[in-house]
Amino acid sequence: MASYAAYAASPAITDAVKSRQGSYKEIGGAFKSINDEIKSGAPDMNSVRPLARDIAARAALMPKFFPKGSGPESGLKTRAKSEIWKDNATFVKLQGEMITHARALNAAATSGNAAGLSAARTALGNTCKSCHDRFRAEI
Repeated sequence: MASYAAYAASPAITDAVKSRQGSYKEIGGAFKSINDEIKSGAPDMNSVRPLARDIAARAALMPKFFPKGSGPESGLKTRAKSEIWKDNATFVKLQGEMITHARALNAAATSGNAAGLSAARTALGNTCKSCHDRFRAEI
């Protein structure tokens, strides 16, 4: 009998996995750039604003990119652990926190509040780490 992973994932599952991976890659790059600006001591808000806006927009879309069946059982290359669907309440809670902190980051960037930007960056980073530690497989 062939393993489940030998079967092709549906186009909808494949699209969801590709979309979440692409969005997370963009979020990570934007987050790093914002972090570098904050570390400079005088963040260039004209550079930060579009990055924060993009993070907030992508964060809001992420819940739809985790349909049931898009984990390791899909046979696709994904770091999403099966725990996402086993403990979905915790995962959904962390996604909500990500969206909230991403919006706060965007609001701080929009208003030019460097201290608020730094605090929102830390809160968002902590939420990302918490979710990664629990629900993302190592490479």
